Parts: sequence; C-alpha cells; structure tokens
Amino acid sequence: MRYPDDFDELMVASAAEFRRLPARVQIGYCIHQLETQVNSGGFHQFFTNSSGAYARETLQALSAIGATRTRDLLERAIVIAYPEGYPSDAAEHQDALTNYADVSAAFEGVDSAFWRYDEPLADLVNQYLARSR
Repeated sequence: MRYPDDFDELMVASAAEFRRLPARVQIGYCIHQLETQVNSGGFHQFFTNSSGAYARETLQALSAIGATRTRDLLERAIVIAYPEGYPSDAAEHQDALTNYADVSAAFEGVDSAFWRYDEPLADLVNQYLARSR
C-alpha cells in the first residue's frame, strides 16, 4: 500500500505553514518525510534536511499511528545525532547535528533496522487517515 497521491506533492515551506495543516495531514506528512529521507540517505539525511526540524512531531506521529518500533528507532537516532539533546529551537537542528563522521557507524545500525520495515508504515498511516476522517 502507498500514501495518498496528495502526500507526494505536499511541500511545507515553513513551521507556520506546517502548523496550519490539519492534524491528520501533519501526521501523514511527518511519516512520509521520515520514510522518504531515511530511505534515500539514512537518518543523517532525515536530520540534515528540513524534515529534521520536525523530529518531535514525527515522534508524535509515529505514536499516533501505532508505530512503536519505528518510534524507538527515531529516538535512538536522535540520541546519536544530538548527544547533548535535540535543540529546544527546532530551527537549529542542522547546526546542532553531530558531525557525521563521528556518528556514521552508529547510524548504520538504526538505518539498517529501519530498512527492515518491521512495521508497515504506509499501511499504518493509511489506516490512521481512514479513522480520522
């Protein structure tokens, strides 16, 4: 199963724009971005792109759809990327990111675990979206 077509085209230019989206769309957007970025370049890519500014919201989205194992992976990746803690101002997520060379080996384990797809994220999102109409 895949995401609804409208999620492929959804682009969020700012945090204010994200906040104006309906809650169900925010959840779908966060999960879609997580999958797209991690599948393309691992958790490092998720954090270095604008998607990293929504790490907290992505954790909440994973909880909302019942993806507890994937949430655990994201939590582990946050600890690796931000050993001092995720920045209080999410706009600083790129500046606060630990040097990739220092954490690349640690990311390998969480990236590989994500790519095993222990949870069917697209199915869980679609089920959530169907329930929240």
